[in-house]
Parts: sequence; structure tokens; C-alpha cells
Amino acid sequence: MTKPRIANSIALIKNIKIAKSFFFKLFLKLKLVVNKIILFFIENLAEVEASLSEPNSPIYIRRLYLQIRRVKYGNKIFIGKNFILFRSDNLILGERCALGHCVIISNHGKIEIGDDFIGATGLHINSGTHNPKTLKPQCLPIVIGNRVWCGIDVKILAGVTIGDDVVIGAGSVVCKDIPSNSIAVGVPAKVIKPLNRDSETSIWTWVDK
Repeated sequence: MTKPRIANSIALIKNIKIAKSFFFKLFLKLKLVVNKIILFFIENLAEVEASLSEPNSPIYIRRLYLQIRRVKYGNKIFIGKNFILFRSDNLILGERCALGHCVIISNHGKIEIGDDFIGATGLHINSGTHNPKTLKPQCLPIVIGNRVWCGIDVKILAGVTIGDDVVIGAGSVVCKDIPSNSIAVGVPAKVIKPLNRDSETSIWTWVDK
């Protein structure tokens, strides 16, 4: 084979590799765009479903949305209108978890919510923060126990652990741990009284029995 033919062959191979690389990157970009369009469509359908739903209504599209976003959730859940989930993954919802309207979950870091959780309208749980000295972004996990009720417009900040059997008063900002069996209110939220529940206490649930 002459030198020109060898050079042409090498150039052809390089061009084929460049073309394959280009089309592969193009395919990945198109796939990403299509996935975003599908997610946008399902998210908006879930909002329509939520506007027509009430507790105990089947929420098939919202469940599909949560599955696409890789959220782990219990058999019985309720999520109201205008639900905002910051990112995929990093969220666990326990059994009989109910989130009211206009709830925001900023799941920069892992957020775990226990069973029989009730979050009223305007709840915002944010596991993202910044180092106060360097301003570097940080992700700190949030853990919320079982049988917790958060009133209207409660804010729960990064790194917080809330125990079992806790009530957080409306408008409170939780920036420090709240122990089990307590009622906390205020900005910042502080325990104001114990919450005594024993084994004989009947806990109300929105789920039909």
C-alpha cells in the first residue's frame, strides 16, 4: 500500500472515530432532553391529579413521578398540590406520610421521614446549607422520627434530627435537634412542653382502615 493510501486510511479512521464520538454525545444530549420533557409532563399531570385528589384517593401519577425521581416511599402516602422536589434520590417517606399543599423538599443531602408524618401547607425541609466561614455549600442529613406533626409554614434546616412523637408549631424554624415526646415552637424552635403518649394512646390517621 502506498504512503498516500495509508495516510488516507488513517485520516478516514480518525474521522470515523470523531463522527462516532459526536453522534454518541448528541444521543446522550437528546436522551437527557427527552427525559426532562417526560419528567415535566408527568410532574404536571401529577399536579392535576393532586388538585382532584384528597386523602385516601389513589395517586397513581404522583407515585410514578416519585419512582422516576428515585424516592422511596411507603404503601400509603398523600401529597398535595404545588409539590416541589429539588432533586432525584436522597428522600425516604415512611408509611402513612401526608404532605399538604405547597410543600418544598430541598433534598441536597439525605432526608428521611418516619411513619405517620403530617406536614401542613407551606412545609419546607432543606438539607442544604453553607459553611459560615468559607460559604462552601454543604449537605447535612435530616432525620424525622415517627408520629411527627408539623404545622403551617414550618421550616426544617440541614443537619436536624427530630425524634418520635413530636409536634412542631406553625411558623417555627427548626435549626437544632428536637427530642422525642415534645412540643416545640418558635424561631428558632424550642421545646415548650413534653408530649406524653403511652401505648394506650390512639393515634388518628388519615388512612382508611
